Amino acid sequence: MKFKYTDFHIHSKNWSIDVGKDGPNFEDYVRVAETNQINICFLEHYEIYYLEKDKTNPFYGDNINNYLEEIDKIKETYDFVLGGLEVEYYMDRDTELREFMDDYERELDFIAGTIHEWKFGYPVTTRKLLLELLERRSIKQVVDEYFTIFENMLNSKIFKNVCHIDTIFRYINNNDIKPPEGCDTSDERVIDLGRLCIKNKINIEYNLSGVRFPIGRSFPSKAVIIKLKEEGAGFFVGSDSHELDYFEEQIPKVKKAYSFIELE
Repeated sequence: MKFKYTDFHIHSKNWSIDVGKDGPNFEDYVRVAETNQINICFLEHYEIYYLEKDKTNPFYGDNINNYLEEIDKIKETYDFVLGGLEVEYYMDRDTELREFMDDYERELDFIAGTIHEWKFGYPVTTRKLLLELLERRSIKQVVDEYFTIFENMLNSKIFKNVCHIDTIFRYINNNDIKPPEGCDTSDERVIDLGRLCIKNKINIEYNLSGVRFPIGRSFPSKAVIIKLKEEGAGFFVGSDSHELDYFEEQIPKVKKAYSFIELE
């Protein structure tokens, strides 16, 4: 890549459903990235259930081929751009996910597994929908389910990279939706996920976006990263940008993050 540092996690309005219509497109990010001398990876949301059921989803049907064409076109001009996907893991779609990886892993520069939801339509990263989920399940049950499913994803070895391993704590924390006594939200629990990543040779995202949410810290925390780094974990850095101003603000922090995880 052209520059020393890479932001591996940015989203565009044309290909990620959670970016507003007035949000940034590929070219908007490219201009800012070139000025600030940073490589960028478009890590757009790829969610099997939504692209099957929702015709408004950018990847509905066979639109992934259009995405690949757009990525290839912009890469012809700019040598600091990577094309990737943030692929949602569903336990009951194991076969389809493996087939997808067989078909497209070589077509993309970077793929990372992720978990935002396991009950369709109730992502734990959207506060309103999380609260609706909590009307049906206890906080402890939701947290336990998240860790169980994340462990399942890691043990499946479908992905070589995973995003924000403790994003369940975006809203479930002492600053917002307080976990009850007996609900394990400890660093040790996150460290155990990291150790499983080490065992299965899976890279962990140092995701900077948590400062925008009640948790007020990165995913995972710096304390967890220090511990896992000592034990031999591999990391990549992502701002998880959905807005251009935020992306530009995060660039110095992304560069600094590489020094922290000693990946210079």
